[in-house]
Amino acid sequence: MKSLKWLIAFISFILISGCWSKMEVDEQVFVFALYIDKGEKPGTVEVTISSPLPNRMNSGQQAGSSGAGGKAYAMISRTDETIPDAIRNIQKDLTRHLSFGHTREITVGRDYAEAGIGDLLDWMDKEPNFHISSFLTTAHGKAKDIAQLIPLYEQMPAEVLRKMTLQHIMFSTSVRDILISTYSKVGFATNYLSIRKEAIPSENDKQEKWAGIQGAALYQEDKMKGTLNVEDARAIAWANGRLGKQAFSVTWDEGKSRASVLFNKLKATRKVKMTKKGPQFMIKLYASGNLIYKKDTKKRNDTELTHLITKLLNSKIEEDLSSAITMTKRVGADALKLGTLLEWKYPGYWKNIQEDWSEYYKNQSDIRIQTKVDVIYTTNQP
Repeated sequence: MKSLKWLIAFISFILISGCWSKMEVDEQVFVFALYIDKGEKPGTVEVTISSPLPNRMNSGQQAGSSGAGGKAYAMISRTDETIPDAIRNIQKDLTRHLSFGHTREITVGRDYAEAGIGDLLDWMDKEPNFHISSFLTTAHGKAKDIAQLIPLYEQMPAEVLRKMTLQHIMFSTSVRDILISTYSKVGFATNYLSIRKEAIPSENDKQEKWAGIQGAALYQEDKMKGTLNVEDARAIAWANGRLGKQAFSVTWDEGKSRASVLFNKLKATRKVKMTKKGPQFMIKLYASGNLIYKKDTKKRNDTELTHLITKLLNSKIEEDLSSAITMTKRVGADALKLGTLLEWKYPGYWKNIQEDWSEYYKNQSDIRIQTKVDVIYTTNQP
């Protein structure tokens, strides 16, 4: 009994004494985001880190603002032949140890993505403190240019990018997803970001850099192959089961009539069956939602109008997905991961075509589409 009391006392002492043989918080630089670009010199890579500056994080000051104390986050870039070497060059000039345990956002520049992100994936997979649940996005130009956005509602640019992804407006592609896709020799898609200058009313109409999603970047294995516009990207995201609440609009009567429907429930199923000609894929999209806006110049009754809007929406969604699939096939990027589905259902067949899957998907894949939407017409009572 006496020994038990001493054991409890010892454990209590350990718990209240703080971290034991661990690096103190004030000895670390917490990297919230990474931006990866091709270096100016051929064969090199530029790595930019984004991290908060705790000594400037005042409760009454927005991190993105440039007050008397400057911005409350740091951006540091170095260029070298490899990502670990570039990170080492960043580390040697710092007074604190780099920590990647809080990294949740990685953005790669288009040039780097087209050359291949294999080295980045290899580093992220091997870095012991890195979370593979982190999100990856692709920039239209330089990745580090995206980091110049104004964090209007958040503390720093990294948090803006992370929360944009969490909205499920388009893709939420994690490093885990990408590692699985590249290992399986299928494709994937990421949000495709651009940055522009806009007059911001809250900043006295000052021209500030504003980042946004302009579509999707298509990858096959570890290389970027092409892009999709917003409508096509949204269709692919839906088919991948990654799309959140969305509003869709249609027009008729030569554009004079219009309606918008807010879909609260979006589902997608993907199946494959073997035919005499080879595998046949079926993608079905389902959605239900409320009519939130209508302008009908011919004053149709509710039943007729609902039927018309439903028909137009089915047609639009099918056309968007068909257009998106056509583009993915054109560049040979299996962004829907249909190869993985084929491997699960017909492993023997997959084994024979796995190495040439990109070409097979591009030239021989048979993909069918079905859509079914349910529009709920609601009338506000006086």
